[in-house]
This record gives sequence, structure tokens and C-alpha cells, in this order.
Amino acid sequence: MSNTTSTRSGAPSNGPAVFAAQADLAVIGDQLIRLQRPAVSLQAGGPDAAAAWCAANELPSVLLVDISGHAHPIAALLELAALTGPACRIVALGDKQDVDLYRQLLQAGIFDYLMKPPRLDLLTDTLARADDDAPLGQGGNARAGRSAAIVGAAGGLGVSTLTAALGLWLAHSRQTPTVLVDFDRRKGDLPLLLGLEADAGLASLLSAPDIDPRLLQRTLLAAGHVESQTPDQPSARLQLLAQRPGPETPFDPERALEIGGALCQWFSLSLWDLPSHRPAGADEVLAHADIRVVLTELTVQGARNTHRVLAELGDSGGSQRLVLVASEARHAQHAPLELAQFEDFVGRRIDQHLPYAGPALAASLLKGPLSLQAAPVYAQAVAQLGTRILGLPSAAATKDEGALRRLRSWLNRPAPARRTARA
Repeated sequence: MSNTTSTRSGAPSNGPAVFAAQADLAVIGDQLIRLQRPAVSLQAGGPDAAAAWCAANELPSVLLVDISGHAHPIAALLELAALTGPACRIVALGDKQDVDLYRQLLQAGIFDYLMKPPRLDLLTDTLARADDDAPLGQGGNARAGRSAAIVGAAGGLGVSTLTAALGLWLAHSRQTPTVLVDFDRRKGDLPLLLGLEADAGLASLLSAPDIDPRLLQRTLLAAGHVESQTPDQPSARLQLLAQRPGPETPFDPERALEIGGALCQWFSLSLWDLPSHRPAGADEVLAHADIRVVLTELTVQGARNTHRVLAELGDSGGSQRLVLVASEARHAQHAPLELAQFEDFVGRRIDQHLPYAGPALAASLLKGPLSLQAAPVYAQAVAQLGTRILGLPSAAATKDEGALRRLRSWLNRPAPARRTARA
């Protein structure tokens, strides 16, 4: 059973999904029917059951999750929030009148907390505020996604391939709602890499008088096919914003930041593929991105280019991070430079190495979209970089309090509406 209403932005909102104790399901389900908001899912369980359902279904606009009896409810909800993305409002259900718990939930970006079974008037108010994106005591979004800008110190280092590979890993291995922005308006490669046909989407947004949520939704292209996805699985986890190759028509660079802020309201992570010549708007994106990934090569020219780019970008401050990646995409064309010499010249350590994938990835495009299975070593490096971008511990590390703090800082961010200079 499903139902839709209209939010303040005009975008349709599907019914809530509910995961609660078996004894409470009938009451909550009846309340939602009385409110003409029948649940898209009404199941027994808590955060784990909700996560499993969200990984295999279209994400709801509101998610009601029972945390009663859970040993670590904050950590569980934070992991669930990373899976659903900022556009899904998570409402915790519990059986404790605990002010400290309530404060912790709100600080973590959880939309609201209701005692179960919830009172009809409180449930009505909570759903209405969720539709209007109006958390208690503040305006704007309860949570906002993060942005990562990826740029090469020179052309031909595999920035587009890396961006596409990261998007595929994030969306379909981590089930993270992800959007890719191909900002190379001259000859963008992301549509080809994802097996899509680009239209005039990005150009239309850059020239539009304002960023309308409905226009943005219609502009995005869904990357529906990946090797790990069956035809009946949802494809909304990975979206693309691009345009057909054409001239770099002039526009106000602030528009790129407005687009970035709008995307952060819908997706957990926005990946910007920036060409090395950095056209108008690219420097604004780099200046305000949460993570800046710079691809380089261990050559003399690569060291010079990297030194110049890092000087132009300046120091990362606050929550902003810089990740320096050494690519071996052109390893056979130039004599390599010793790692110690390179790092001494640029004044910074290499964070990660991206191995040469050979012709395997390019050959996979003859059969369809990019297939990471064609280059397992490359795919492993992409997963390591993706883990770094998400701020998660490595696969060998255990979950600790530091990891929880990093995840919380990712999810509990100021609203894009309050900070227009954001991408």
C-alpha cells in the first residue's frame, strides 16, 4: 500500500516506512491510515531491519524506527542515516522519557523522537513538519550531505574514471545515495562510463533563473545498471548531472554553489568531476567542498603541477579535508620520480596510490557501463579511497568511538540553505 502527498517544495512525498515492535504495529498502522498516509512498509524490527529494507527498496520520505532496547541506538541510527541520505527524515520511536537521549538524537541529525505508541496529534505534527522540512527549533534541513570535488593536477590522469568508480562503489556497495556531477562541459565522460545518454541538464540548470527542486529532479539521470544490481532493484542510489558536450557558456559561478547546496539536500554524497583546466565555477566548488581529491602522477612535471595546484587551493580548514592521490594511469609514458623526492618537493605526503588498470576498464565499456570487476586491484583501491572519503575506519579496523564521531560530524551539518556558498 502506498500514498503520496505534496511537500512544500512541490515534490511528491511517498508514505512513511515503519519498523517497530510487533505490539505497536497495529496502532501505528491504523493512525497512518486515519491520517491518509498509509505506510509503504509496516514491519516488526528496529534499525537493523530498517537498514535491510532500505537497501533493497525505494527510500521513503519518512522512516519511523523503534530503538527500544537497542544497546547503542545513536550509533545504529547514524549508520541508518548514512544509508538513507538527507532527504529521508528519520523519526525515532522509544519507550523512555529521556531528555538526554532526545538531545543526543537531535544533535545527531535525527528528525524527531516520539514515545510509542505515538499520540495521533504528535504524529500528525511530526509528519507535517517532515513534509515541510521543518525540524523543531530550527529552519532548513535536519541533515545535509557532503560534497567531494575531484580534480587532476593535469589532464589524462583518470579523474572521470575514478569519479564513476567511486560513485558505483558508494551507491551499490555501501548503498549510499550518491550524485555525480560531470563539470567538464566540453567533453564530459561520465555519461559514457555509466552507460547513459546525456541531455542539456547541467546547461539548463546553470542558465535557469533559480534552482527549482522539480527542475533539479527532472534533470538528474539515474544510473540504473551496474554489475551487482538485478533488474528489480531500485536505481535511485546513483544519479548523474551532466550535459551533452558543448561550449562553456558563461554563467554566474555562484550558481554552481547553489546547485551543490541543493544536491546536498537530496544525497549523502555529491562527487564533482572537475576538469584540470578548471573552468568558471570549478574554483568555487573546490573552495567549498568538504573533501578535495587531487589526482597527480609521480613525475617531475606531476610534482610541479601538484605544487602549483596545492598552492592555488590553499590550506584546508575546519571540517574540510584534502586527499592527495598518486595515479599510475600514465605510468608507462614518463620516468617515475621517487616518492620521497615527490613528497619533499610538494611539501605533502601522498595519501593513497591508484594502480594502473591496464586496458581492462576501457575494454569493459565495449560491453556496456564501466565494470570494476574487470580490474580487481583498481576496484580495491577505489574502495579504500571511498572509505577515506566517507570518514569511515578501514576494513581492518574495528568500530570505535572515533569512527562514530566522524560519522556524526558528517551527518550533523549545517543546512545548505543557511550557507549558499556550498557545493
